Amino acid sequence: MTRITIDEETRKKLLNCSKPLELCNEAGIVLARLTPSTPWIDPEEWIELTPEESDEEIQRRIDSGEETYSTKELIDQIKQVRGQ
Repeated sequence: MTRITIDEETRKKLLNCSKPLELCNEAGIVLARLTPSTPWIDPEEWIELTPEESDEEIQRRIDSGEETYSTKELIDQIKQVRGQ
């Protein structure tokens, strides 16, 4: 892959490379599509990574005595279902 370094003025013209965009020639023909490689710049693109359960819910489940599975056990079960 060829790497091209752009100056600040060009970056501003490209909307700071913060959103997907198309580069076109004077006739409107698409020459390239630009996909930003830094999604963390736009908070609207962030994905929530915190658990949905509260600490109280997690503790309730621990105290309930319900059957639990280790990560390895879950992976083994998924592999069984997939036939691997």
